[in-house]
Amino acid sequence: MSDGTIRFGNEALGAIQSSTSGQQEAYRDIWDSVHTQLLALVEQGQVDAAIGEALSERDAQFRRESGAFDESVTGQNNAMGAVQSIGNEGGAAMVRAARGA
Repeated sequence: MSDGTIRFGNEALGAIQSSTSGQQEAYRDIWDSVHTQLLALVEQGQVDAAIGEALSERDAQFRRESGAFDESVTGQNNAMGAVQSIGNEGGAAMVRAARGA
């Protein structure tokens, strides 16, 4: 920086956290919409009932796999939060040291 200050900018980590959370909600919403529409077609008799059975299996698979993915993302978001905290604490300690406190 031109004024001699050093800054720990960790705002991007927060943006990543909120972005991944938003993506999780979006893919669940998309699947839920498709699932609901397909079930309605089965219930109306517009598609074979076997598709309903396959859909139930796929829904269970989606729930398992998306749950595991969500746990992974949550772990990553927690780790990013810890990095932010460490950066903030380290930055504050450096400021105190530079001030002679």
